[in-house]
Amino acid sequence: MAGHGSPKSKYDSKDIWNKYDYRELGIIGEPYFDIDFNEVFYLIDTGRRWDGWKVSLRDKVPQQERWEKEGLVSHTTKDIIKAAENNQLPSKIMITTHPQRWPDMPLPWVKELVWQRVKNVVKGILVARRK
Repeated sequence: MAGHGSPKSKYDSKDIWNKYDYRELGIIGEPYFDIDFNEVFYLIDTGRRWDGWKVSLRDKVPQQERWEKEGLVSHTTKDIIKAAENNQLPSKIMITTHPQRWPDMPLPWVKELVWQRVKNVVKGILVARRK
């Protein structure tokens, strides 16, 4: 389950933890609440890109803007690989991926690529309106 909920929904699924204690349910941690993102660099493939937090409605942490200014934010996987090869990545990283965004068959891959680009434009407009 995505900890943030669907971008099409008005609900943020993290809000359930305002009523329930996930630790009482045997869940040992919730990344958005239990990780100090001042200490851990957060990479997520939102919108099928590594800087997708810019068009994300929920899947973001405040530090991402600072990381961008510091030159840590990558757009492509090749950018991340290059940063790793050049020892330019922080020592602590949390990587979150959406495997369904990366099919290995050509037609589903192109379909997902096009669909995510369309969604990113729409989400970008929604994010701009919220500011």
